[in-house]
Amino acid sequence: MIGNGFAWGRTGYTIMEEGELDRATWQLRVNHYLVAEPSGRAVPGRFTLEQAKRWIEERESEADSG
Repeated sequence: MIGNGFAWGRTGYTIMEEGELDRATWQLRVNHYLVAEPSGRAVPGRFTLEQAKRWIEERESEADSG
């Protein structure tokens, strides 16, 4: 199940929670995070929150220097 999504970085990437719904509390237990490009296209792979942020920051840094 997809949970909340939030913007990260300067160019419009989105980080989204993915996990399972805890039926006792109705809260999402986040298992990992997904990343979507500014176009909305999903990036392959699953990330921790820190990995997702770092992945985006590295792509933006490469774009700035390239």
